[in-house]
Amino acid sequence: MIGFRIKEARIERKHSQQWLADEIGVLQSSVSAWEIGRSEPTTENLSRIALVLRVSHDWLATGRGAMELSYVPAEIPPAELPLGEDQKNLLDLFEQLPRDKRATLLQFMRDWLKK
Repeated sequence: MIGFRIKEARIERKHSQQWLADEIGVLQSSVSAWEIGRSEPTTENLSRIALVLRVSHDWLATGRGAMELSYVPAEIPPAELPLGEDQKNLLDLFEQLPRDKRATLLQFMRDWLKK
């Protein structure tokens, strides 16, 4: 069942239904309905879910294959490798924010730098 896999991936990533709803642009009640099997997401929403939860679309849609995406890591040029702890923490916190709050934070930072 698609809803079970959505819930499994969401919980594995430690996100709430509200976070997922905000990320893909639907109501929290829609996510709840999918997870309990009352309805199924559209193909477009299923693709968005797979993208934001970073799971295999095939696994999410059919249950076949592995949940985790398989990929070859991109090579990062040596000049960009070392991130300080503050930078790592900032990136981690930023990724946990809903999309609309990310935009607000970025705008705040841009405005702050202009002063």
